[in-house]
Amino acid sequence: MNPVNAATQYKNTDQIKVTQTDANAILISCFDELIKSVKIFQTNIVPNTDNFRKKSSSFSRALTILYTLQSSVDFEKDLNVAKSLFQVYEYTRVNLIEEFKSCKVNKSINALTALIEIRDSWKSISRI
Repeated sequence: MNPVNAATQYKNTDQIKVTQTDANAILISCFDELIKSVKIFQTNIVPNTDNFRKKSSSFSRALTILYTLQSSVDFEKDLNVAKSLFQVYEYTRVNLIEEFKSCKVNKSINALTALIEIRDSWKSISRI
């Protein structure tokens, strides 16, 4: 591939159109992966030689997804909803970090419940 063609292809990636249905599906998929990662993290909270990589990779994956969700919160549309979502994401992030250090599952159980409720809400909205 010549450099000019490669540059054109790269520029076109910024112009991909995403329908609302696609956006909802992507968001639900992010939540599914986040929930899965938090559960794996919680299951492997006490590190040993067999599960240390699982704990670390699920922790990193959860934080990456949380960052993605936090950075996609739209404070311009509905400030109250945006603030609430951001607070749930931040609560989850802070508690995952604390639990990673302490090797004890604590408040991430509550965070996981909230994340599941948010995911389920998005699922019901996308069916309308």
